[in-house]
Amino acid sequence: MLATKSNSYTFQKDGIWYFSRRVPADLRRHYRTGRIAYSLRTKSIRDARVRAMSDAAKLDRHWHILRISSDDLPGKHLLADAVQKAKETLLSSRGRRSTIHYALK
Repeated sequence: MLATKSNSYTFQKDGIWYFSRRVPADLRRHYRTGRIAYSLRTKSIRDARVRAMSDAAKLDRHWHILRISSDDLPGKHLLADAVQKAKETLLSSRGRRSTIHYALK
């Protein structure tokens, strides 16, 4: 039997579920603290896991963009112009819905 462990990034305190995730060491300069933690505002483990996994995926995407935009990215000079343009468009579209399709136009 194959055992898998899924990290849900959750913990419970006084019956309420919380999200908690460490900020990676290479991205700590972008944050005031080394851990992101907040209430998921639910007492349901099922709702907490869904919300936590969604938030974790959003953080992963955001951290990926931060890493790509880093000035010390090895091989950054080899990035294609289209990829660079897409990255700049995505970074400038804060608060608006954007897709790679629009970024590559």
